Amino acid sequence: MRDLAVQPVSLISQWFIKPGSENEAISALEALAVAVQVGEPDTLTYLVHVPFNADARLQSLPPAIPFSVLFFESYRSPDAFLQHLNGQAFTDFVTQNGALFLNANGKPFTTVQFLGRQAGFVRPESTGAQVVTTPGNRHPSVMFEVIAKDQAKAQAFYGAVFGWTYQAGSSDFAYVQFPTAVTSLLGGIGQAQPDTPGFEPGRNFYLLVDKVEDAIARATAAGGSVYMPPTSADGYRFAMIEDPEGNPIGLIEPFNGNAPSPTRAEEETP
Repeated sequence: MRDLAVQPVSLISQWFIKPGSENEAISALEALAVAVQVGEPDTLTYLVHVPFNADARLQSLPPAIPFSVLFFESYRSPDAFLQHLNGQAFTDFVTQNGALFLNANGKPFTTVQFLGRQAGFVRPESTGAQVVTTPGNRHPSVMFEVIAKDQAKAQAFYGAVFGWTYQAGSSDFAYVQFPTAVTSLLGGIGQAQPDTPGFEPGRNFYLLVDKVEDAIARATAAGGSVYMPPTSADGYRFAMIEDPEGNPIGLIEPFNGNAPSPTRAEEETP
């Protein structure tokens, strides 16, 4: 018999925004989803929905409740759900934003139904997106830093190449916030080849781009340089650039999240 303590569990929950608080509530919900994604590796799915009104051919039955919010969530285990429920991200959200929702007994009024998956699938919405439906490797990379000698110049370079905008943190640290999404994550450990660019001992990080050649063109125009030309392996394409201070930055195109072979292919001709 399957151990119920480690059996994945899902739920649907409905909340109700106070009229006039829609924009503030949606912004708070978006921030909550980011906090959950970054800080809760055992929360496997966290999707926040509002009624869909973009196509008149699609009518909800019964009619959707105005200002309602529907959560769909899945967790690695019941304990993982309880850790979320009592965790900092969710409790801070309720404390700071609970008044934006209809309340009962001083707390947001909600409905909840717990679910156990029996069959079905989740298809990616677009190339490179993969929704996690079963427990897998834990502790993915969720943050990177570029520590620059000239911060202002570095911000300008990355803004020109990747279109980034920044949010100031403590000590003027420039945070790069990304939209909430559930996408394929890939990591690996390889054998060093000290004489081959990109394979020196150390660590690399890769940024997702639509096409590596286009990103390389933007980088060189902004004062960077090519470090590793476009290369293909195991179903994905990648390259590396250097920023104006010589920091190597990986570029990778959307991929399917699988890496069946431990070897990289020979370099392509751009």
